[in-house]
Amino acid sequence: GQQLCYLPLLCFLVRLQQHLVNSQLQTCTGPILRFPPPPKGQCLTSWSDQRGEEKLYPDDFEDLLNQVQIFQCPSRGKRIIISNGIPNHGVILQNPRGPCEFNYVVEIPLNPSVVDERTEIPIRGMIAMAMNGVPAYGAQENDYLNAVEGTMGVQGARFWYGHAGPNSAWHTHNPKMGRAAESQETLLGYAMDGFPIYGHLDDDSMLDSCNGMYKDGNYQYHVRTLEQVDDNLEYCNGDSPETNWNYILGCYSGPVDNTHIFDSTSYSLDDDCFIDDISDTTESVAATPAADTTIPATTTQEIPITSGDSDNDTRLKRPNIIIMQPDDLPFYDAWGRPPNNPNTPNKNILLPNHGLPNIDSLRLNGLQMMQAYTASPMCGTSRFSTITSRCPSRALSNEDTMPSNVVIPSTKLEGDDCATPRTTLQFNFVTMAIAQQ
Repeated sequence: GQQLCYLPLLCFLVRLQQHLVNSQLQTCTGPILRFPPPPKGQCLTSWSDQRGEEKLYPDDFEDLLNQVQIFQCPSRGKRIIISNGIPNHGVILQNPRGPCEFNYVVEIPLNPSVVDERTEIPIRGMIAMAMNGVPAYGAQENDYLNAVEGTMGVQGARFWYGHAGPNSAWHTHNPKMGRAAESQETLLGYAMDGFPIYGHLDDDSMLDSCNGMYKDGNYQYHVRTLEQVDDNLEYCNGDSPETNWNYILGCYSGPVDNTHIFDSTSYSLDDDCFIDDISDTTESVAATPAADTTIPATTTQEIPITSGDSDNDTRLKRPNIIIMQPDDLPFYDAWGRPPNNPNTPNKNILLPNHGLPNIDSLRLNGLQMMQAYTASPMCGTSRFSTITSRCPSRALSNEDTMPSNVVIPSTKLEGDDCATPRTTLQFNFVTMAIAQQ
């Protein structure tokens, strides 16, 4: 279950320390942008604890059916994929979880460009979006094992129809990206840098290390089959962004800085957006199309977790960390895009139709402390707790003040109150604080 955090900074620093240690094993080139899922909606709870059961689409999906639309938005140069993340084909449950709806809005470049500096794909989570609106993940599963090959005890991740993750987000690792069959002319989906992904080539020697090539003057990716990838290699190709387990992608040839994930329940399309004329078709496909997708026998083999090459453990550069803290929030008041003030509903606040993409990107790609509480929710006193990990009544400036009289003017940072710089020095961070006026 979730645990409440009454000392936000202390909890944050504990998680930060775990992240800094673990991240050295989780990337090849250093910090990379990840694309976490948006909020979830309805779930197929009736599928719980039915491992090995075959579910036909749409008969066994109850009222939770696939929904996906793809738009072109010329004014901002975006291709926008809106989906609920539910597959449009039959599946065989490989773990005790069914899928949940996720309110995906994926904004990618409409006219992507190849750049000289390639970008490593995320080692966890979404690297592309399939045409049926289901995310495609990279080749690694938990414990740094190869999810596509299905070796060393990885169960259920390797099949073309995908599986549900720990958060019940349905996704695929297999290069068929949710199709029972594909060819080099099959448009499977779009990478997060905006380039299209097509089916495999019989001769993959024409592909670069990102899995890309030019065709008729346009750059596009092609997936590789299991036989075309050497799974005996390590995932990382040294400190190169071009990873070795390049089944779907080996890297990004285009930038992903302007790719964003939004919540479809609070998203508005631009006026000039129109539906893309290339869309996926809903198929009632059985979940076992070929002999190589036979359900593996359940094993209890213990998998040793290795720490990787010690020479590569220092390759992660320290990330820039920004802690954003809203204040004066009532108990259980949810975060929302402004304007979110019930007392002034008609206040004219000029915001773009597509919201605040940069702030949303920071929020969705960061750590959200959704259960961090303070003893005093006023602006200055709550910030004191965040910076010091102490109750405001423990401030040196409040030594002679009754707790009930602790207010903003009396709570000041003095002397040994400041814990943040002292704590973060062990990671060689330089710290500063900026507050609103």
